[in-house]
This record gives sequence, structure tokens and C-alpha cells, in this order.
Amino acid sequence: MKKMKFYSLKWRLIRRLVALQAATLVLIAIAFAFVFWISGMSGIFAPDEHAIDAVTEAIAWNADGSMRITNTDDLGYQREKAADFWFLVRDQQGRMVSEGNVPAQYLAIAASGSDIAEARFNGDEDNPATIAARLQKIKTDHGDLLVIVGRQGSLSAGKLLVVFVAIASGIVLPVILLTGLITLAVTPFVARGIHRGLNEVAQAAQGIDGTTRGYRLPLENVPEEVAPLVIAMNETLQRLDDDHNKQRRFMLAAAHELRTPIAILQNRLETMPPTEATNRLLEDVARLSTLAQQLLDLQRLNQEPVPDCSIDLATVARRQAAELAPLIIAAGYQANFELRSMPERILGDETALERAIANLVQNAIQHGGRSGTITIAVEHPAQISVSDEGPGIAPEDRERIFEPFQRANGRSQGIGLGLHLVREIVKIHHGQVWVSDATGGGAAFNMSFEPTVQTA
Repeated sequence: MKKMKFYSLKWRLIRRLVALQAATLVLIAIAFAFVFWISGMSGIFAPDEHAIDAVTEAIAWNADGSMRITNTDDLGYQREKAADFWFLVRDQQGRMVSEGNVPAQYLAIAASGSDIAEARFNGDEDNPATIAARLQKIKTDHGDLLVIVGRQGSLSAGKLLVVFVAIASGIVLPVILLTGLITLAVTPFVARGIHRGLNEVAQAAQGIDGTTRGYRLPLENVPEEVAPLVIAMNETLQRLDDDHNKQRRFMLAAAHELRTPIAILQNRLETMPPTEATNRLLEDVARLSTLAQQLLDLQRLNQEPVPDCSIDLATVARRQAAELAPLIIAAGYQANFELRSMPERILGDETALERAIANLVQNAIQHGGRSGTITIAVEHPAQISVSDEGPGIAPEDRERIFEPFQRANGRSQGIGLGLHLVREIVKIHHGQVWVSDATGGGAAFNMSFEPTVQTA
């Protein structure tokens, strides 16, 4: 069978959250840039301090002390980024270098040798013709420089795209990376909380078997999104319980109703003159009677709650040994009871345990070879064994014979329900039953139970 591969809910959640966060941030950035551009606000802000630094670093001095402009990457970037970028630099001697269309008012400011150390002039969003500029005095090895940078008008769409890419690479992408790392770190904890509730449901579901009735999967700690699945499973279990109860009631009624006609048939055969045919019919009727009784016992066992009575296993086993001894001896065996060690008391149904011992004895009579000894033994902590000196049970058959309507061999006169009934009785007492080799040869059927906890 090909092994199924399941997808990871955790990694699917992480991938989708990161993709959603990235898409949201990119869309917000695009929307912001678009609104910024169509509103004309892209032209009202003065260049930033990086523009001042770019111009300052691009200034070089000639041998006579005059200034000249060199091309640097930062200055090229400022030229590309700003619409109608211009700048002006004035030294302490009043010498100036400039680039672009420097507005007259800023030429006047520079010519006056202003003592202003730093200033920023933003434009008017209602008047695109206004001019945004920044002024700052910079100290250099050649003395103080007055640097004025500015631009005029709104950015073009292409330059705005360049600005957007710069913003994306400098702000949006780091934010996406940060939120992705946070999602990667937090999501496993969130998923673990979800899995905890699902693990409880899975563990509860593993405890359901064919004999479990009235059991429902827990809804506590189950996420709301998964709750409909668990509720549907519980409704399915309810329907299975209903159908099983109908079937049990039918089997109980059928087994009960069969007993009356079987008893009438047995009485009529017993009143007839004994012949070989009537003897065979009586044997068949006896088998039918046993089948009906065992079916009735099995259905009652599954339907009625187990009494919570304290049971002395030694007393129960000794009483059954005495009651069954005539039957054992009549079948050609010797009967023996052994109290090997004093067992602990257990809680359960004393009548059901007597029925289990009787079934094991009947099984020993049927398969014990019609000779030897059938022994009922009790020992510590809480174990009862019934053994014979017959041919024993092959190891490969020791589990199968406890299934309903299974017989150890084809010549058996049993109907295959006695050992199954024993296993069901032991199961409702939370015990174990198994077959082993008897000490003197033959088979030993062992039942062990959990002793009652003794309170001080």
C-alpha cells in the first residue's frame, strides 16, 4: 500500500501569512506613492539631508582655491531622484558654484552671506510652482560652506517609480523580512496550541473499539473550525450505538424466545421410547439449548452493567469445583482443586465469574481426552486456572479459539461460544485470559484480574 503524504498545516499557514503580509505592505506602498503623486504632494517636500551630503562630497577645490563640481554616485542618485534638482554652494570668500535652475530668491540668500545654520523650505501642495529647498552650513577643511539644495515641481512618474523602488528596498523589504521572521517564530506556537486539542481527540479515538459503547470524542480544546468534524464523528458514533443496541435487543429476544420451543422439544423427546435416533436428537437438542443459553448470556453480559461487588476468588473457585465435580467425574475424569496461594479480592460480578469457570471446565471435559485430571487452581495475586491432561492447544490456535463460533478442531461437539463468553467476562472485569501448556501436559486456561486496592 502506498504511503500517504500529508501536508503540513503549520508550513502552509506560515507561507500564506508571509505572502499576505508582503502583498499588503507592497499594496500599501503602491497606494501611498500613487496618492502622493496624483495629489501633487511629491513636489512640496524639500530634499533631505542626504542631498546636502551628496552635494558637499561632490565639491572639490582647484589650486587657486575655487570650487568645482565632481560627479559622484550619490550626486547622480539625487539628480535622478528629484525633479528639476538644483543646488548652490558658497564659500566664505563669496565664491559660488551651482547646478540647475537656481531660483533667484535663493541666489539672493546665498549672496547675502546669511548666518542661518540650517533651514528647510517646503512647497505648497496647492501651488505646484512653489520651490522646496534645504539650506545648511557645512564645516570643511577649506572653511564653512553654505549649501542650498532644492527642486521645483512634482516628480515625474518615472522618477516617482525610482523613489518607490528606493523606499521599497530600504523600508518595505526589511519590514517584510521582519514580519516574516516573526510569523516563522510565532506560528509554531499557535499551531502547537491547535494540535494539542486535535491530539486529545486522536488519543480518544484510538480508545474506541468494537466493544466500546456510549463513548464520544472530547470537544474541549478543539478549535471552532475543526469542531464540526468532531461533532460529525460523535453523531456517527451515536448512530452506530443505536444500530448496535437494536441488534443486541433482537439477539436477546431471539435467544430468549428459542428456549421455550427447545425445552418443549426436549421434553417430548424424553417421553418417547429411547432409540438410537431419539438419543441423537436429544444430543442435538442439548446443543441447541446450550447455544441459546450462551447467546442469552452473551447478550445479557454486554447489556447489563457489571456489579461492583468484592469477590473472594478462592471461595468462588472452590464452590465451582464442588458443584462441577460430579459432572467431571461422570465424564471419566478426576476432579482436583488447588489453592496454591491466597489470592487478593477483586471487584466484579460473582455470577459471571462462576459462569466463566463452568465454561472452562466444560471445555476441558470436551477436549481433555476423556481421561486424567481436570484441575481448578487459584493463586496470588488474583488468578484462576483450569487445566486438563489432554492433547493441549496448538500455539497457532490459542488466540483463534476465543473468537465466536471457533472450535479447536473439526470434530468438536461444541458450538464455539463458550470460550468467547469467557473472554468477554474477563474483559468486563479488566482482566486477561490466555492459554498455556499445563504442568502435566494438556492445556491450561488462565484468567488473571486486577486485585482490589486495599485501603488502610
